[in-house]
Amino acid sequence: MAEQTMTSTPVAAPDVLMNQPLSRQMDVDIESTILEPVSHNYNTTNGGTTTFILPAKGVLRARDALIRFQLTSSENNNVVGYNFAVGGAGCINNITARCGGTIISQAQRVGHYMNIKQNFMEHEKKVGILDARHCSSHDFELNVANAKIATGSADLAYQQLYNPECDQVNGLGNAYNGGAATNGHQLQISKCLSNTPLQSPEVIVRLGDLFEIFNENDLPTMGMAQIEITIEWNPCGDPLAAVGAGARLDNVVIDAAIPGVIGNVANAPPNVAQRGTVTMDTPTMLLDYIHYPQEEQQKIVDSINSGGGLRINFSEVLYTRGINPEAAGTGQVTSNHILGMAMKEVKKIYIAKNYDNFTTQGIAELNADFNGVKTHRNILTNQFRSQQIPGESYNFFINNNRVYDTDVSNPAVAHDYLSQCSSNFRIPGIYYDTTNYNANKTRILLDTEYSEGAQAAASINAGRSKQYLAGSCNYIGLNLDKYNSMGSAIGNGTRIGSSPIEFNYNRLAIAAGGDNGGHRAQVDLDFYIVYRRSLVIRSLGVDISDA
Repeated sequence: MAEQTMTSTPVAAPDVLMNQPLSRQMDVDIESTILEPVSHNYNTTNGGTTTFILPAKGVLRARDALIRFQLTSSENNNVVGYNFAVGGAGCINNITARCGGTIISQAQRVGHYMNIKQNFMEHEKKVGILDARHCSSHDFELNVANAKIATGSADLAYQQLYNPECDQVNGLGNAYNGGAATNGHQLQISKCLSNTPLQSPEVIVRLGDLFEIFNENDLPTMGMAQIEITIEWNPCGDPLAAVGAGARLDNVVIDAAIPGVIGNVANAPPNVAQRGTVTMDTPTMLLDYIHYPQEEQQKIVDSINSGGGLRINFSEVLYTRGINPEAAGTGQVTSNHILGMAMKEVKKIYIAKNYDNFTTQGIAELNADFNGVKTHRNILTNQFRSQQIPGESYNFFINNNRVYDTDVSNPAVAHDYLSQCSSNFRIPGIYYDTTNYNANKTRILLDTEYSEGAQAAASINAGRSKQYLAGSCNYIGLNLDKYNSMGSAIGNGTRIGSSPIEFNYNRLAIAAGGDNGGHRAQVDLDFYIVYRRSLVIRSLGVDISDA
């Protein structure tokens, strides 16, 4: 009998476990639970770990399960706030789900991956829901400068986009908090951390945004072994470091007062004397359990107790890294990256690119500009971004076949391929393509203040939107699904043979000079590979399969 159990074909999950409308009506009971962790530790220097054990009852409404936590500043009140890209959700570094001790799903650098996924959402959802949950800053507005029609209509800079967290301007081109000669740059208080416990904004993150399996399926916890969720937290400021939050390169929080730059090329923005040190309260988890009628529950139990068990198909995200090497001078730099994934069914590949900030050359170029845009260090997003690299092109090799007949070098084409991975990649165009940092193109974002047709020269008027947001969301994407609507159905992705996936990447290294602070440092590539897996739930535990 045991031999038959191991070799039998698993049963497909009942429809009540799929995130899709049902073709019939039924009465259900909903039970909401606020869950405390079984263990929690966190310190601002090293991060920490939190573990939850989920109750074994009913069917977990997995995608709507929430993690709630709150940070408190260890320094002054409202002097630091959350980063623009993913806000407080970036506090979560890695997260692991286990059932009976077996890892069923694991996600790494989830804050960075979340920045990719959320930009496929409608702008209204990002601003109205995600910014409220995560304290991120996705909004943008149009500023019409104070100028005569004859003068202003001929210059693109008189109608510019800006992020209202970067630049506070009014309808006449002046700041809300000053006169005609100032332009404010300050995070909203609602996104800043208080130094009084329980007075900072709470951050809420859906498990469905962290785990693909939770986003696609409900889990029959009533028939599963003990489920354990382990969260590994990112650190914030170091209390022993003599640098401000804005000087750190990998911090979840940033300076609330957004510093500007005097001039261009390699000038560092001034930093307030804040280290970005924080404490964290005890996180909680908010769970909804669905109690179906007895006959529906019996279907689930019968599937689990069948010879092959109950199969749930889901997507998993594998994270790996690559390096495009440092250049000795000006010229093309090429790198080839072996991504593996042999015999797995791959669905999508996302790639982020950023100049390294920790090598000797990276530190030398840390504050480099390209025509007034900070291409290396970004004090608004820190690590949660993907910067457009000058002169880049790329190609993939899948099953020993070149995916594109010629390397992709046109950003518009690259954006189209990225959009094929889901719905459209919804960001302002200048966030994705700067036309190799063309000064006329990047002026679509607010760069300074204009009054009666004259450009203000004082450094306090410099628009932060252009400096830090131009080209900051330039991801690469490849869709290997046959139909996006089929989700994680077997055979929807592309089965990789014995030959590994290869990625070829080229970019232009540029020596320092003029309005360019140098772009020779190595480029770090972050790969997020989405592939299909199967969870087989049995009466004595679970199995994970790539078949």
